[in-house]
Amino acid sequence: MESKQPVNTVQMYRNLGARIKGLVVSPVAEWQKIHRESTTFNDILGNFALPLIGLVALGTFLSHMINQQAFIFEFALKKAIMIFSALFGGTFLSWFLVYRMMKYFRMVTSRELAAKLTIYSSAPLYLVSLISVLIPEFFFVHIFVFYSLYLCYIGVRGPAGPPPERQLGFALFVFVALVIVPYLLRIVLFYLITV
Repeated sequence: MESKQPVNTVQMYRNLGARIKGLVVSPVAEWQKIHRESTTFNDILGNFALPLIGLVALGTFLSHMINQQAFIFEFALKKAIMIFSALFGGTFLSWFLVYRMMKYFRMVTSRELAAKLTIYSSAPLYLVSLISVLIPEFFFVHIFVFYSLYLCYIGVRGPAGPPPERQLGFALFVFVALVIVPYLLRIVLFYLITV
């Protein structure tokens, strides 16, 4: 068994930036690269999703410390934890739903493929969340979350994807899971914090 080389933080964020740039600039070529990679769910989560979710949580904390009239550390920390939990839980639940629905769309059920589809397609959601918490006046950037639908559609057209007549339906399912699940978790967590 091959041992994995540890990746330092700087290299991880370089790889993260290159992957995001590839998904934005040339998504078809990037998805071909992604489908050829042999990665596990934990690798994708640890090297892509968690750093982005951490940046969104840090941005949320800093935004609430700076933009609120009263510097309430406790409220800013609660808000950052809520956002982190909603995005992380939403990513995990979306992955689980996609993994369970793969057989209904006549796909090979693969945890790794489900992770690739859910985590890499959610990059626009993380980026939009980061921009909107840092600069609340840029609320219109939320329209770019729909780019996730395009990424989902390109991702499901890979070698292990569903038959052509089911690709759009599966891409829509992945997109809805990516957007709705974190949003619902955020509402529930916000309700629990304010009670």
